[in-house]
Amino acid sequence: MATDIIRERRFNFLIAGVLSFFIPGLGQLYKGQFIRAVLWFLMVGAGYWFFFVPGFVLHFFCVLGAAFGSAGTDRIRMPG
Repeated sequence: MATDIIRERRFNFLIAGVLSFFIPGLGQLYKGQFIRAVLWFLMVGAGYWFFFVPGFVLHFFCVLGAAFGSAGTDRIRMPG
């Protein structure tokens, strides 16, 4: 019978927020959320490209999500 070990990912919320402040999505990448990082980078970039205000609003939510969002968990299956 296999046993599952669930490990919660840990991160520093301040580092994640600051990273996303300078480069949108970098805080999510720091937390191990590759797909979210790419999506935030593209969405914020598009917001700034088309109009400044939507880019600024998206960037604000990107930083909040990086700082206060969950990093998720890793599930490890141990034989046994």
